[in-house]
Amino acid sequence: MAAIQEAEAALAATVEDAVERLCRQAGDLSAETVPLPEAAGRYLAQDCASPIPIPPFRRAAMDGYAVRAADTAEASPERPVRLTVAAEVRAGEKAWFPAPPEKGSAVRVFTGSPVPEAFDSVVMQETVVRYEEGMRPFVRLDRPAPSGRHIAEAGEDCAAGAVLLKRGTALGAKEIAVLASFGIDRAAVYRRPSVVVLPIGDELELPGRPLPPSRVYEANGFMTEAKLRLLGADVRRLPPMPDHPAMIGRCLEQAWEEADLVVTTGGASVGKYDYVKWAAETAGAEPLFKKVRMRPGTPTSAYVRGGKTLISLSGNPSACFAGLELLVKPYVWSRMGRLNPRNDWREGRLAAAVEKPCPYPRYIRSRAWMENGEWRLLPLANDRSGNIAAFAEADALAVVPAGGGGADAGQTVRWFSLVEQ
Repeated sequence: MAAIQEAEAALAATVEDAVERLCRQAGDLSAETVPLPEAAGRYLAQDCASPIPIPPFRRAAMDGYAVRAADTAEASPERPVRLTVAAEVRAGEKAWFPAPPEKGSAVRVFTGSPVPEAFDSVVMQETVVRYEEGMRPFVRLDRPAPSGRHIAEAGEDCAAGAVLLKRGTALGAKEIAVLASFGIDRAAVYRRPSVVVLPIGDELELPGRPLPPSRVYEANGFMTEAKLRLLGADVRRLPPMPDHPAMIGRCLEQAWEEADLVVTTGGASVGKYDYVKWAAETAGAEPLFKKVRMRPGTPTSAYVRGGKTLISLSGNPSACFAGLELLVKPYVWSRMGRLNPRNDWREGRLAAAVEKPCPYPRYIRSRAWMENGEWRLLPLANDRSGNIAAFAEADALAVVPAGGGGADAGQTVRWFSLVEQ
């Protein structure tokens, strides 16, 4: 009896331990090379270095005139300096000059134009007066132009060979721009994990159909699918499955054949008609954990078989949501090669008390805002595990420590943002 109790206790994990067990299952990740536009939202599978200096040539940072600083040293409002505009260089043209510049010469340039080597400063067009005498253009300056002003030297942004993006970096818009500036048109990224989502429950009806008596519309599967797509996974959501052990078992077998990860919603608890754990164990899957010390979502479990993973989430919407954010998301991030597949926990102070005590850490949907330099968190009213309407206002998930006292208003708690970046 004691041995059984010890085994059961080993399969009851904290959230942190459950995440560690799941992330260890990610194993060796495979990579693929895709066109740069398709790399958005993916994670780099190798360090990326610039093959060229950035910028690749010295260029003007402003529209104006390239000058020699020495020619402008004596300029003042009382005694302005006149320079001859001897040439014009547009962006994309070769930096040229007809001959070694005479003293008092200037070149018309534009943002991004190459700057001839003989000139060491660019004055903004707004700070000069341009005029013509006998068809010859001149500019008049009433202040000195410091050497190096408004010129980006070759390699100033980064030198050739510099590694700017590390393996595991998420490729957003700015990272895609960096790769494109390197001249890279394809990127090596980690493959997207394939996921099958299986909602379970006799009471579930698909949206868009008439709602029979004693039924509810299936929402957890849609929520899970949407979250996984936002994370970057390849997802297929199946129609709701009845609470029938043989049917669940057959469906799990088929899902394991095609996907890296199977996520079920519903059928996860220990009720008479909750069959997911039975089906997983009957199929020979090994449990990572059968219970998570958290509320809501205590019955959440995970199994592995042949390198494939099953995460069984509760059918209660709030519990399903918590399991998605706390467990499924870090696992998918790890499968996608993210450098840190953990939630970005912060600290904030509760704006209202959480009176309900709990033997496990309680994860509460909240609203977060900055006030007087610190984060404030307001737990949502009516935040029960079976309620789904409260989702609309939640932008944070906070955790109240386990214990008999709940949490007082003003108490510091940990939380992370639910706002998709």
